[in-house]
Amino acid sequence: MKNFLFVITLLVSSFMFSQNINATTEDGKAVILKSNNTWSYTDGSESKEEGCNLGEDFKQSKVNKGLLKFVMVDTDSNADEIIFIRSRRSVGGGNWTLCVKGRKISYKRVGSVYMRAGDDPF
Repeated sequence: MKNFLFVITLLVSSFMFSQNINATTEDGKAVILKSNNTWSYTDGSESKEEGCNLGEDFKQSKVNKGLLKFVMVDTDSNADEIIFIRSRRSVGGGNWTLCVKGRKISYKRVGSVYMRAGDDPF
């Protein structure tokens, strides 16, 4: 019984200390302060400017259907609101930059799991 309580206490304390903190900057932007001493905007935006600013001669990169489905759920958007700006594939992973509802968002794949590029999976 003591061993069980020790393990439960250890697990609960590790979850408490590894949580991210939501904060607001002086200029009113929402950010996430992460436990590994990094931060990111809560919307996952890479650029400080609004909009994607794609030129008129822009050609969309190849659409990844698995990522498209993930982004549609993650951002509550339709397929016609998502533009693939850049894609880099590697063995067992990849990086993508997308324009979703007028904002640049970066995603990555590790193994078979998609996530925002700034997110820590642990």
